Amino acid sequence: MAALSQTDIDKLKKAIAKGVRRVEYPSGVVEYQSTDDMLKALAFAEADIAGTSSTRNTPSTLAVFGRD
Repeated sequence: MAALSQTDIDKLKKAIAKGVRRVEYPSGVVEYQSTDDMLKALAFAEADIAGTSSTRNTPSTLAVFGRD
């Protein structure tokens, strides 16, 4: 997946504010089905930029066992 940028977020926010569902990104044009879909995409993009997306930085634990 292409990296998201602040410019992508800004374009999406402007489209939501204008009530436009079609947004042109450097990677192509996206036509959203609804404002709700746009808001979900915005939340994902903002989380991705912040590094808190559920697909990134998932915490994990490694247990190491050994004999004494």
